[in-house]
Amino acid sequence: MKTLTTPRPPVAAPARATAPRPRRRPARRAAIWILVGPYTAFLVVFGLAPAGYALWTSFVDDGSFSGGRDWAAVLHDYRLGDAAAHVTTYLLLWLPILLMTVLSLAFTLHARPGRTTRVLQLVYYLPGAVTGSAAALLWLFMVSPDSSPFSPLLQLMDVASATDALSGGSVVAVLAVMGVAVHAGGWIVVLYGALNALPRDVLEAAQVDGASAWRTMWHVKLPMVRTYVAFVLISSFASGSQVFVEPTVLSTGAPGQISPSWSVNQLAYNYATQDGDFGKAAALSLAMLAVGVLAAWIVITRTRMYATDSDPR
Repeated sequence: MKTLTTPRPPVAAPARATAPRPRRRPARRAAIWILVGPYTAFLVVFGLAPAGYALWTSFVDDGSFSGGRDWAAVLHDYRLGDAAAHVTTYLLLWLPILLMTVLSLAFTLHARPGRTTRVLQLVYYLPGAVTGSAAALLWLFMVSPDSSPFSPLLQLMDVASATDALSGGSVVAVLAVMGVAVHAGGWIVVLYGALNALPRDVLEAAQVDGASAWRTMWHVKLPMVRTYVAFVLISSFASGSQVFVEPTVLSTGAPGQISPSWSVNQLAYNYATQDGDFGKAAALSLAMLAVGVLAAWIVITRTRMYATDSDPR
């Protein structure tokens, strides 16, 4: 006689215990603060605190709330439109030339490695070793026929003095050439270093697939160094929009040709030094800061500067 047995219900497999996430070690946390702490303090003391004080100064006059009177005075200043137009024209002419020069020379150096590459890096960087007022004085001599090594060319162009060379709209062209000569060399070295850090297996795979040098540059190298290109663009825009030393020094060699408020930064300087109106100077400085932050945000978002491989496209 068979004995009937009731089948046992299947036993569910025990759930896997979720491993607890490892806590960040104190040494690692301390290392992070050691690296980030000094810059954070520097940013607060020399960046955020002055910006906050400028904001307070632009709205408070003699201890009382001015109601934005300084902002309105700055926006209605007839000199602001001309200064903004000068700086905008300068940026539209200078930034594309600078970026194309840096990209073309850096990619050329990377595509043609050899002993001459190091020499060319030094040659490209040398003009950038002279910056600021020294560079402006150097270029002031360059456009003066009496002292310029290019005096035959200047005479051929009917340039009899620095005043002729800096008259009319030629100021923007001179500043653009000066800016490329001063800033391009350092950025070429930076971008060339980024190109040297690219993984060789990716570049070799492109060559095996039959990609030309142009396609490799455009579809492989450039996307991989987009972060550095974005950094060059942001930093160059910030320095170009705050142009101050160059037109100030050049105006000494061409009296009457370059206005003391030629650039927006010069106008803010005049508010503070000549007019003694720090409220208007603070308002204009904050407006320039807002434009720079907006431009940086556009570049960062468009180029996905801080994107990682795990981020969704």
